Amino acid sequence: MTRIAVWVLMLVALIPTGAGLLAALIVGLDIDAFARVVHAPGFSTAVLSSVISGVVSTALALLLAHALVALAVTGGWRDRLTSLSLPLLALPHLALGIGLALVLAPSGVLLRLLSPWATGWTLPPDWWIVRDPAGLTLILGLTLKETCFLIMALIAALSQVPADRFLRQGATLGYGNLKTWFTTVAPLLQQQIRLPVAAVLVYGLSNVELALTLGPDLPPTFAVMLWRWLSDTDPAMQTQAFAGSLLLLLLSVGVIVAMALTGRGVRKLVLRAAQSGARRSNERTVRGVVAGTGIVLWSLGMLAVAAIVLRSLSGPWRFPNLLPPTFDAATWLRELPALGATGSATLLIGTLTAIVGALLVLPAAEQVSTQPTTRRRIGVWLFLPLLLPQITLLFGVQVLLSRLHVDGTATAVVWLHLVFALPYLWGVLAPARAALDPRLRQVSLTLGKSPVQTWWQVTLPLQARALLLALALGFSISLALYLPTLFAGAGRVTTAATEAAAAVGSGSLRLAAVHAILLALGPLLGFATAYAAGRLIFRTRRGVN
Repeated sequence: MTRIAVWVLMLVALIPTGAGLLAALIVGLDIDAFARVVHAPGFSTAVLSSVISGVVSTALALLLAHALVALAVTGGWRDRLTSLSLPLLALPHLALGIGLALVLAPSGVLLRLLSPWATGWTLPPDWWIVRDPAGLTLILGLTLKETCFLIMALIAALSQVPADRFLRQGATLGYGNLKTWFTTVAPLLQQQIRLPVAAVLVYGLSNVELALTLGPDLPPTFAVMLWRWLSDTDPAMQTQAFAGSLLLLLLSVGVIVAMALTGRGVRKLVLRAAQSGARRSNERTVRGVVAGTGIVLWSLGMLAVAAIVLRSLSGPWRFPNLLPPTFDAATWLRELPALGATGSATLLIGTLTAIVGALLVLPAAEQVSTQPTTRRRIGVWLFLPLLLPQITLLFGVQVLLSRLHVDGTATAVVWLHLVFALPYLWGVLAPARAALDPRLRQVSLTLGKSPVQTWWQVTLPLQARALLLALALGFSISLALYLPTLFAGAGRVTTAATEAAAAVGSGSLRLAAVHAILLALGPLLGFATAYAAGRLIFRTRRGVN
């Protein structure tokens, strides 16, 4: 039965992926459409903007994540770094983009904090900050969000690396902790997180959520340009969008290869630094710079959350007032009926995604618990959709869903959400199952329990904490998915993500802030519920926090 579970898991994840790619190839391989894409106004600028924002943000996020993890582990505040990263990690990209736009705009919260006492301004400056042509704000948003993701990936990979032993050896030889870390521990960690880094790079190249709120507009990034072409009613423009999606796929592959080659050069530099013999035991300045950068970015993220709340409740809010003179809940009251329907649909789809995903992963993880090679291979295959540009995959999936006559249904939305949630659920539940002592199962079977009873009474309770985390994670991922909901729902299934994007497009910041709060509250609710359930389940066990 569990072997069947592995095949069901793989089919659920890979049928949309394979069919999506195949449909994209069949529809998009049009020479005339390719020519129209290449000669479209702003094509080269849009591609360059996508490449720069994706590559630069990935490099900055990776460097900062490595540095912060090194500081946290060698400084004894690893758990604190995890706690600080979780709120921003759980915050959906679209909600973060709306919040940063409210903070960084010329009339935003950041300049209000400095005006007029420091700047002398009583009117907003005529600056092009948000959605600037260079994409600097987009790079900042991507860096902030992906740093938290890579921090969690690095911390998870620490269990595979003997970091403590390397640090002790380095200290014995007179080396500083940071140099020891970056020359011995960091290269090994980097090997463990190659797939997450590739996923971050592909998302940076092809994201629409942050690009809509923070990215350049004339022309936009290449992914946003494709999204606008697909929204056109002209069939020729839609064919052009399919062809462009294949170009985006080729661009992503090329950039991944280029980054991999660059990584080889970086490894040579690290090796040279390791062989130089320089001890560099005085690391106070470096630690201060890295910690200060992390504090600034984290504060910016928290300020974005505060700005969303203030903007959703504010009445007229003139610059340079730091706080609104009056608070007005009119937008909430006006949108309350629609928010109820949208919130219910969002919660239902997120809950179904988390539960169905866990039901698919648990029996498959049980089957391969003693087969580490097979477990890693399944993880790689499940991770494949994250390594493809969403917009390329979803163009093809939309064709598949329409042929099956399920597009525009909640079933299609949940299925597509599972494709993007299953890699994370597998990453939590499969290692947790493999880490259990196999003797516990053997003892249970020896005492006369059946395999099903053993799983239900012994294995599953020991996985309860990992299961709760996986459910919260799957729920949060589902809430944040904008493009998959838009494509699978065909505009007939609305969630907080689609409504927030629509509000951004309409230019209503107050309405966008209202929906952004729903986006932010969903993951918070999920993780809080998981934490409370864990406390309730383990309340009689000593030493369980």
